[in-house]
Amino acid sequence: MFISCGYLERAGERMVQDNWFQYEYRRTSTDYFREVFHAHSQMELTYVHEGRGLLIIDGKSYSIEPSTLLVFPPFRMHRIQIQVTEEEPFIRSVLVFEPAMLHGYLHEFPSLKSFFQRLTLQQANVHPVIAMAETEPFVTLLKQFSSTMGSIREVEFEENVGVFLLSLVHQLKLSPDGESAFLKKHHHHVEDIIRWIEKHYMEPFRLEDLADELHLSSYHVAHLFKESTGTTIVAYTRATRIRHACSLLRKSTLPLSEIGYRVGIPNPSYFSKIFSEIMGVTPLTYRRHLIK
Repeated sequence: MFISCGYLERAGERMVQDNWFQYEYRRTSTDYFREVFHAHSQMELTYVHEGRGLLIIDGKSYSIEPSTLLVFPPFRMHRIQIQVTEEEPFIRSVLVFEPAMLHGYLHEFPSLKSFFQRLTLQQANVHPVIAMAETEPFVTLLKQFSSTMGSIREVEFEENVGVFLLSLVHQLKLSPDGESAFLKKHHHHVEDIIRWIEKHYMEPFRLEDLADELHLSSYHVAHLFKESTGTTIVAYTRATRIRHACSLLRKSTLPLSEIGYRVGIPNPSYFSKIFSEIMGVTPLTYRRHLIK
């Protein structure tokens, strides 16, 4: 059983939100939109109706285009940057929910249950950016639920949410598993920077070492990366270290101090602080969540 959702008003539109379930249809931003690297315990599905920008996730970057679905399983670190103007706003439908909401509904659907479990554990072959036309059933479901949720009786709301989420997960399971067409091709120097960070993230970071290897000035390397990705090399390196720490937490029983050391953050307190800032939970809580 999950908590009943409350209704909020925003810019003349109705939004459903509580700690377990948040949904807003066609949320609109007309100002520059940029996130920091972050993760959360909920599943997030964001459908982009309008807007163009960049998604960075799992050491790759993807172009965000209109008519695309962004898929973020729990605790998957990501960052979105959208170039927004009044003429070209960022319009998206955002659904965030705790995976536990579906546990009681999946028992009768073993194949769907297996897929959802693999998805929440980041083991399903679902790409983070999926091309999806407005006419696709997944998007139709988003619109239908938005148009009817205001008239659903409170005693029936939880059941309707459960059916809604089951239907969306089913459509996601049917989506193509092939590599997204929106994988962004970087300037070759930026690709070299990302490869260098992936190779050296466990070592103390020195911008001069990176610049020397690329035969560029430190200023040019930093400026080039920031201009292309919207984030600094230091922030990206820190996010890379935490991403690899998540992998070690999932795949090993190493002590937290050893994991911090292996990803280039040997100070245990600082490792826990940075991990919590990016992932929203401590390393220990993250590991406990995985073995529940």
